[in-house]
Amino acid sequence: MAENILQRYLAAGETLISNLLLHHYKELGLTTSQLVLYLQLKSYQDQGVANPDIRQVAKNLGTSEVQVFDQLHQMMINGLAEQKMQRQADGKEEAVYDFTPLINRLVLYDEQQADQQKDDTGANERMKTFNQLEAEFNRPLSSMEMQIVNDWLDKDSYSPVMIKLALRQAVLNSALNLKYMERILESWAHQGLRSQHDIEEHERQFEEQRGQSAAASGKGKQPRGPKIPIYKLGE
Repeated sequence: MAENILQRYLAAGETLISNLLLHHYKELGLTTSQLVLYLQLKSYQDQGVANPDIRQVAKNLGTSEVQVFDQLHQMMINGLAEQKMQRQADGKEEAVYDFTPLINRLVLYDEQQADQQKDDTGANERMKTFNQLEAEFNRPLSSMEMQIVNDWLDKDSYSPVMIKLALRQAVLNSALNLKYMERILESWAHQGLRSQHDIEEHERQFEEQRGQSAAASGKGKQPRGPKIPIYKLGE
């Protein structure tokens, strides 16, 4: 008995729905009733029934055919569905419900959300950059300084990470000003160094080469001047 029920369950198939649609259908202008109706129609269309019997759909939903047609009509008015003529296997053309507009709106909504999130992240990173600069300068940035930093971000496409690393170099070299930082940023950009990893690796190699050069230049040299004897204190 249980095995037969399982077989019928598996044989009935499944209707897949994007979590994006499930989580944001209201933002698209779809009501809960319309979402369930869409899933009903999709379940038949996925099985190759392009134009399912509305009477059966209404029965599945426990509603009337009039209400089903009313919901479909409202979806078409709202630009979420449309009727198209489709040629059937027997050569005849039949009007079918097409939900491509709904999917297109879902894709557009997702792109807009991604752009908004990117804008929000960019604004937060920009403010964080200003805060870091003001903290190190120990004063508010002037309007001209803020414009310079905005130009770095918008016109020169220097990332907040690059500016943070340039600020660190300025602090380490006791040259805390935007002109010094700009020379650093221009140098990195000219060498194609944009990521934190590339910049830090470049700085590491530079320090290593400088250390090797200093060691090589001092090798074999004898200290000049008279030898001074070293005495232990207390002797």
